[in-house]
Amino acid sequence: MFTVPALPAPNALADPAFLASAAGESWIGALAENFPHTRYWRDRSDCWSLKSLNALAAKIIDARYEGHEIDEVMEAEFPPAEFGQTWYHEVAPQLCSNLAEAGLDDDDDAIDAIRYAWEDHAAERDDSSVADLFASYDRCELLFRFSAERWLDDALIFSHRPWSETSELAITANLQFALNNLGYTIGEFRKASGNRHPAHSALPRNARRRRAPIISHEQLAEIIDNACSTSFLFCLYAIVPIPELIALDLSRPVTFEKCWVATMDPINGTFFDVPANGPVTVKPEDGRFLSGGHLCWSPENICCLHTPYYHAEVTQAARENC
Repeated sequence: MFTVPALPAPNALADPAFLASAAGESWIGALAENFPHTRYWRDRSDCWSLKSLNALAAKIIDARYEGHEIDEVMEAEFPPAEFGQTWYHEVAPQLCSNLAEAGLDDDDDAIDAIRYAWEDHAAERDDSSVADLFASYDRCELLFRFSAERWLDDALIFSHRPWSETSELAITANLQFALNNLGYTIGEFRKASGNRHPAHSALPRNARRRRAPIISHEQLAEIIDNACSTSFLFCLYAIVPIPELIALDLSRPVTFEKCWVATMDPINGTFFDVPANGPVTVKPEDGRFLSGGHLCWSPENICCLHTPYYHAEVTQAARENC
């Protein structure tokens, strides 16, 4: 490592055809092996704020939903290290004596040919990705809102009163959808809350619970009564490692190994949560992911949360097991 490989023949570099030969390819390959270039590497001094990682997480999520390559999106924010840095600081100084012996130290065309050939081989050997810039302790706020609507404004659940209360919630398709994802039917909710309001409009028939309850009736009433807003969303919340988010395929089920169920008003900035009773797996049809970077006020902005308390992992089963 970091030594120029011996030439297969004297003055080989003086021959313009050498680099195109099998021996030349082998020599350039050895040069790239000994002087690797890493486009993405983590500097120990890197320190990312939660706000900056939330903004990045929002771009990652949007790219996944829009079918764009994550690396392309992230490269716009984090350009890869230039090959020139490795060439001028590591390769060229070591190569000088060899070039002088071959009489090429002033031959710019020959030097450029060696450089470009080295770059091609070094690029082939570099398996780093933009995800390597981040460590497992670099985390972002990840939410999953239980709504079939694409836009936040269309997904809101609202109250008949200026405040939020279980017995005063409007019985809508949005509420039904969210309750089904929390593990309850409209009928069960009415019975527990005493809500007697007629349905705001015709509800989808044959709507069923999508899972066993992930919070109790008492917890459900708690997050509704403390929503501090006349309209809100039901969502899951956790602060997760950015590398785990990068690795997720949002078109497949995702599991929060630990999470919190919350009511959140994305317009006026309110948030209240309770812990879920265990891991929660969500499917694409259950709603939509978002990050604190999608919001004017992220949950941490709203509540000044003690962020380590909300640290959790997100996982995805192997494709063959889905």
